[in-house]
Amino acid sequence: MPQRNIFHWIDGRGWLVLAGSADSTNDIRSLALAKSAADGGVAFVSLGAGMDAAEAVLYDLEDLGAAAGYIVDVTTEDDATVTAKLTETSVIVIEAAPTAEDARSALLGAAVEGIQAAYENGAVVLAEGQSAMVFGAWAVRQNGELAAGLEWLTAAMVAPGVTNAGAWARDVLMAEGLAYVVGIGAGTALAFGPDGQLEIWGKGEVTVALGRGLISGAEDSPE
Repeated sequence: MPQRNIFHWIDGRGWLVLAGSADSTNDIRSLALAKSAADGGVAFVSLGAGMDAAEAVLYDLEDLGAAAGYIVDVTTEDDATVTAKLTETSVIVIEAAPTAEDARSALLGAAVEGIQAAYENGAVVLAEGQSAMVFGAWAVRQNGELAAGLEWLTAAMVAPGVTNAGAWARDVLMAEGLAYVVGIGAGTALAFGPDGQLEIWGKGEVTVALGRGLISGAEDSPE
């Protein structure tokens, strides 16, 4: 499992990129494409916003130099098709869902299996907006309760669009086992590489709030 400072993420030959918002400027998408294999395809994971929106993203990616891409609609396509489409691609862009709960519901099952297989084989996985939250250990439901995330980022919660993780996470950090919350502002992405690389892209608005376990550990450590 790759590690950098407090961050631990799942093994794979690819990159995990968590963006605080949909990339309207395409800066982050361009950097994600630069990390990918030159001969691979691009898949856009649609979570139900509609084909027009999905096709617009594909056009943007092609303008950035991506190979011809295709849409994977996890809300309508059967499991076998979803898994097959995702497994063989080199870049996966996951649509920014309205809420983390929506993203979690849509991705669990065949979509996650295909995404993880691609990532293990070297694909770049870019999750935008609230969809990025699902890749932490927990996600916040609309009623404020916590639900299990995919835990690609271990013991952490991802807070997309948040520029002050400490203020946002006061109540959340009381949850048992939650090590820290990382806030990723709009126009910013946190990128995790296969050999322990950790990069901040875009506007650079990343903040971290530590849970009680990490705080006490820091206090107890020798200077």
